[in-house]
Parts: sequence; structure tokens; C-alpha cells
Amino acid sequence: MRKIIFFILIFFVNSNFANAIEEVVLEQSRLNLSSLSDIYYGRAENQAQISPIIKLFTKNGLEFENSKINRIKATFLYSGHLSYGNVNHYGQFFSHDFNTVEPMISVHFNENKSKFMFDINLTRNLEGYSNWFTQRISQLYFSHQITPNQKLIIGQYRRIPNSYDGSRSTWEQEMVLKSQLGRILGDSRSVGLRNIGSYKYIDYDIGIYDSTRYMKDFGNGADFTGYLLIKPLANLSKKTGDLKIGGGYNFGKNNISYNTFSFLVGYDYYKFHSHIEYANSDGYNSIFESKNNVDGLYTLISYDITPKLTLLGRYDIFDYNKNIHNDNIQEYTIGITYTIFSNMKIMLNYVRRNCDNLPDSNLILFATRFFI
Repeated sequence: MRKIIFFILIFFVNSNFANAIEEVVLEQSRLNLSSLSDIYYGRAENQAQISPIIKLFTKNGLEFENSKINRIKATFLYSGHLSYGNVNHYGQFFSHDFNTVEPMISVHFNENKSKFMFDINLTRNLEGYSNWFTQRISQLYFSHQITPNQKLIIGQYRRIPNSYDGSRSTWEQEMVLKSQLGRILGDSRSVGLRNIGSYKYIDYDIGIYDSTRYMKDFGNGADFTGYLLIKPLANLSKKTGDLKIGGGYNFGKNNISYNTFSFLVGYDYYKFHSHIEYANSDGYNSIFESKNNVDGLYTLISYDITPKLTLLGRYDIFDYNKNIHNDNIQEYTIGITYTIFSNMKIMLNYVRRNCDNLPDSNLILFATRFFI
């Protein structure tokens, strides 16, 4: 935990954070602890002396006895990256983006079977969205664990699973940028009713939603999204590796009618990981809407050189309008990811972008991500 605090200081050096660190150090000294991880994992003696604010960020959060509320937990996610690029015949550019500054708080009750979550990304700024507050809400939902394998969710929960790559969280994605189909078709959120199940051989996520994205304007239409993932080797995974085969289908109507389907094959064997995904859309409704008929495919391969260091490569092609000739963009990405702690990693990617009707370009991305 002390190392995490050190990195926070690197990114946000100011007097307020310095004062906060000083208070934590004093707290550690008063409790006579050898490591702040003792507080995080609940191993510290004299738990009653630890301030409630610090307890909020521990592994189990601030716990209550003889109360309808079992615990309250706070989390903070940060993701930012530096980028350097050049476009053939058009010069160079350099930028720095804080793309995720995201505090979250969850309230657990009903013997931890039920949960309320509020999660807001303070840096999100979507084109055409006039409401400052609602466009920044990432999650606002109530969930209930029906059985050990199923839960019911009402509200806005994570991203809609209309593609594997698009639906994953910022922390889960392997590279700095998602694939093109993930960015264009899958990176969307909406309010709905979802049933999520996870079993030995099958995972599924089925939901009915309002077709508005990021709470922009309710009542334009409805949306259905379902995703099914089959794990045929689950019983033999230690010998054969993990194989997953699945796909999703999304259709609905907002200002336009749209439908998208995707297909995925993934395989993991010890240090080797790979997956390939294809998606096709006859009109789509993501961060923005389009009547275009598009499709895309990517394949990603990674290898764990050490438990902390991973080497990755991805080929990615996307057709932005199938009715127009020579409208493809291909991306070749190589990268390394170093996991400093279980909750902090740095990433370095090189992207070569070849375009049919636009200048080719090169991009170098360095990203830092952590959560506490």
C-alpha cells in the first residue's frame, strides 16, 4: 500500500494529497504496524482505532454489525496515457489524456446478497451530450444474487455485452486501446434489466434496455442484448487449457433501427493467451448512432514472460461502410504490460495504422492504470 500511495503522489502532487499521506503515516505509526497492507487485508490489531475513511478503501470496506447494511466500500480507478504519433505527410502530434478518474461506492446488505452501486467517471465528455452529470455516470444499479450462479440487475451496470472486447472494463482490457470493433460497436452503457449467470460450462448475460446510451434521452425505443459463452473444456482445463466459444446479438430502435452480432473464440494455456472476434452490424447504436453496415475482425495473442510481464500482439481490421469501396482501416499493435502490483500496471503499445483512403499513421502509447 505504501508503494501505491507513492505512485498517487507522482500523478497528483499537491498539498492536499501530501496532507492525506501524512495522516495515513501517522495512523500507521499509532497502530504500530509494519505495513499498511495489514489494514487493507484486515490483519491489523486495534481495528476500532482505524478511521472509518481508511476502512472504506480496505478489502472488505467499512463493516457494520447488527445492521441492515452489512458494509460500505469505496474504490478509486485511474487510467491515463501519453501518446505520440505521426501521420504521413501531415506532421506529428503529442497528447496526454486522463481518460478515467473514477470514484465508486457500493452498499452491501441482505447478508451481502444485495448491492447498490454508484460509479462516476469525472473525465468523460461525450460529443452531443448536454447533461454534464448523466453522461459521466458509469454505473448506477441495484443487484441481487438470486442463486450462487445467478444475479439480477436493474439500472446501468457496466457496458452492454454486444461484443466481448467492447464490453470489458478499462482495467480488464489488455491493450491501451480496445480493438476498432470494440471501440465503435461495443463501448456503450444503458439502463436496463439484466440476468447474468455463470456456470461451469456456460456463462450468459441477457438484458432488456432503454435504447438511450448514457442516459441521454429516455423513451425513444427499446433494446435487447444477449451474450452466451460456452466453455467445453472446463472439466479438463488443467490438462488441455481453457477454450471459450461464444457470441452476442444486439438489436433495437432509437432514432434508427439497428442490429449487431459478434462471434468469439478464445484459448488460454498456461502462459499463452489468445482470442479472435468478428462482429457485423447493420446500423449500430453505441456512443453515437450510424445507419452504416459495418464489420470488423481482430485477433490478439499474448504471452506471460514472467508473472508480471506480458508481451502482446494484435491484428485488427474494420470496414467503416461496406457500401463504399476501399473503406478499411487496419491496425497492427505490439505492446508490453508490466503489473507492478495486483492493482497497478503500466502499458507500452506501438500502433501502425494503414488506411485505404486516409494517410497512414504511427502511434506510441504509454498508459498507467491503478485502483485502490
